[in-house]
Amino acid sequence: MSKPTVVVLGAGGAQASGLIRGLGRSSTELRLICCDRKFRAEAVIDAGNQEVHQLEFDLLADSAKLHEVLSDADLVVNCTGPYYTLGPVILDAAIAAGTNYVDICDDADATELLLQRDVAAKDAGVTALIGMGSAPGTTNVLVRLALDSLPPGEASASITWCVDASDMVGAVVPHFAHSFSTAIAEAGGTPAWEDLHPSRVKFPEPIGEQLVVTLSHPEVITLPRFTRVTEATNQGGLIPEDFTHLGWVISRLPGNENRTAAMHAIFETARVQHADREPVGAGLIVDVRVGSEGIAFLSGGKMSQEDATGTPAAAGALVALQGRVPGPGVVSPEVLHPADFFASLRQVSAGGGGMTAYRTRNGEVLEHVRIRDLLTALTAVR
Repeated sequence: MSKPTVVVLGAGGAQASGLIRGLGRSSTELRLICCDRKFRAEAVIDAGNQEVHQLEFDLLADSAKLHEVLSDADLVVNCTGPYYTLGPVILDAAIAAGTNYVDICDDADATELLLQRDVAAKDAGVTALIGMGSAPGTTNVLVRLALDSLPPGEASASITWCVDASDMVGAVVPHFAHSFSTAIAEAGGTPAWEDLHPSRVKFPEPIGEQLVVTLSHPEVITLPRFTRVTEATNQGGLIPEDFTHLGWVISRLPGNENRTAAMHAIFETARVQHADREPVGAGLIVDVRVGSEGIAFLSGGKMSQEDATGTPAAAGALVALQGRVPGPGVVSPEVLHPADFFASLRQVSAGGGGMTAYRTRNGEVLEHVRIRDLLTALTAVR
């Protein structure tokens, strides 16, 4: 039996490196075709014992080469960015090639564009799993797990996160500014600071209390589309909080090029000036409620964002290769059965990044509950 071929686009980037490391931990033998415009001379692709091939080409300038590479693959994982410019282009190429697709898209407006490809994907027999990172990605699956464990009825989902500014590299930088400018669609640009509802949220240690604001994120779009969630909110921020304020200020500059250049310059300067600062890590709270009953998931730890994003993407890729993503069509991670996702996550994870779950009533914690027990209960009735 031949090895499945997985094409990784943007393979020289940070999030892709986490994905590839994750796939390298899997017992599933794979043939990885790692593509980028240019790989750094000193770069080493860490894929464990997986078969790896590197290809350098410009996927936008050489569409014929892209089609050739995708046509020979079982799956393409798109780690290029920013997604609000490249996402639809790559998904269109995958549909044209008839190749199943996974990405880590975290732009809300790009998500809308990707979902518009649903009919085309169905017609081509292509299954596209979009937003399969940390947030979105793991957050969506956690919401699904909570919904499957709560009583029937309309639900709400609140997603709150923070990440360390040291992880702001590459395409993540313009994405952050873009999240401000699209935070409230009807605002027609970056909202006033007070309209972003800034608040302070206490995350599990070692993260502690952090500033978060309303930012655009795909979960707000996809959860009401694919689940019984009728109200979804997203707030996030950077550590230290000065970087959150900077992101908002820069997002108000005219022109995307000005914003991107300014933000890269500021963040790179800050990283140099604070090179001796110990990164705090990242925090996440996913609070799902049906009436007065709820389940909340909390995490805080020092896992880098390239692993926090790349590892669930690797799990999603394995689920896709197993044919366990409902399709064809364009779907988001909340359509996955949580047991399938977490089984694959155990294969690709290096450990760490622990998550704690609680049953709640009217937002107040009732009792600790193990994610394993929630999964076991669902599997028993599957």
